[in-house]
Amino acid sequence: MFLRQLRNEKGAVYPIAIVFFITALMLLSHLLMQYSIQYKTYDGLEKMHRHATIQLLKDFEQNNIPE
Repeated sequence: MFLRQLRNEKGAVYPIAIVFFITALMLLSHLLMQYSIQYKTYDGLEKMHRHATIQLLKDFEQNNIPE
């Protein structure tokens, strides 16, 4: 009976829809994972740059180096 529904025009829509939604869900989760990795990388670089800037300002202040 299930095979008859798959061959039927109305019954073939359900498996195709399930495959489509699973594929879309996998693609969406993959893109979100990539975005979160990229965000963490840029956030880490920004924190490192900010820390380096603070260290340079402290060094300039301690050595009294005019700019």
